[in-house]
Amino acid sequence: MQSRNSKNYKGVDVSHWSGNIDYKSVSDSGIDIVYIKASEGKSYVDPMLNTNYKNAKAQGLLIGFYHFFRPSNESDALEEAHHFVNTIKGYKSNCRLALDIEVSNGLSKSTITNLCIKFLEEVKKLTGLDVVVYTYTYFIKENFNKKINVYPLWVAHYGVKTPGNNGIWDNWIGFQYSESGSVRGMPGNVDLDEFTSDILLENEDYSDENLIDDSIKKEEYINYKVKPGDTLSEIAKTYNTTVSSIASLNKISNVNLIYVNQILKIKKIK
Repeated sequence: MQSRNSKNYKGVDVSHWSGNIDYKSVSDSGIDIVYIKASEGKSYVDPMLNTNYKNAKAQGLLIGFYHFFRPSNESDALEEAHHFVNTIKGYKSNCRLALDIEVSNGLSKSTITNLCIKFLEEVKKLTGLDVVVYTYTYFIKENFNKKINVYPLWVAHYGVKTPGNNGIWDNWIGFQYSESGSVRGMPGNVDLDEFTSDILLENEDYSDENLIDDSIKKEEYINYKVKPGDTLSEIAKTYNTTVSSIASLNKISNVNLIYVNQILKIKKIK
């Protein structure tokens, strides 16, 4: 499994259990991505979904959504997929939609694997967006077969620099390396994550038309993937912004140094 990399994206994942969050402080502390709990099972909606979404968006943070999956049978897996998609309808995601699988309910490896795949396929079909599997190293070993590894992994493994071998995936695009971290603006213990650029949905426009107030609507952000030959000055000109604005938003210290496939958050000036 690959190790953590300073060029990757710093992230947190949140739900109503995270309490009231000061997202400006979160952004100022260097966090890039916020994964927000949307739903669970066939009917539950996290009560802080809308608040977390609006407040994180207001600070220009990259957003992802996750669903806590409760495996049972094929019919329920499809119902959970529809519930997840309906819950996040009207929101804009910058990151792959995540299946959070942490309970087996006594089912076999083959059954759990097939039910997760059924859920993921349905979410992709309904949204047209890419997906990711979130789970723990130990859970993978005990509950999956290799059919699941056609989908990328966001793995939780605490107290290590590199996730341990799980027997299914050889690499990850998300790594939750602590459940007891500290981030300015977030009360209590915080889940800390690191993501590669593969977690992002390419060139997603994440302004919102419906759920953000007028003062926030005036700020429109886009997610740009650096191509060979790009320079910050050319990118700034294309999106009617400034080099200093891009550098500040992305914490770039050397404006002459950007990387192919690097994802830049850009605030367009109207």
